[in-house]
Amino acid sequence: MPDIWTKHPEIVRDLLKEGGFQCGVEPRILKGRDVNSTCIVDGKTLWGDLYIHHLDEILKMPTQMEKSQGSGTLGGWEFLALGVLLAVILGQAWTIRKLKGKAPARH
Repeated sequence: MPDIWTKHPEIVRDLLKEGGFQCGVEPRILKGRDVNSTCIVDGKTLWGDLYIHHLDEILKMPTQMEKSQGSGTLGGWEFLALGVLLAVILGQAWTIRKLKGKAPARH
């Protein structure tokens, strides 16, 4: 089940309780989650855990990019290597194009 991000987790928790969810229980799916933010439902067609968080929590979390410290982005030596590779390819293409116009050398 999903995580719910809201400015008013207490209101969402109360609404879920009214809808038949049990809140303030030990999480069953993602162990280690806060008991106060966990609601569960056991219906015939719907079952699972919901995790309710205050919206400010997500604003404090580091992004995936910050976690990986720039992995997946071009920077430093990667950018330089890409530039050199591009220069070599363009230089070879220019040389090939220039040589295509000349007649072959005769011996």
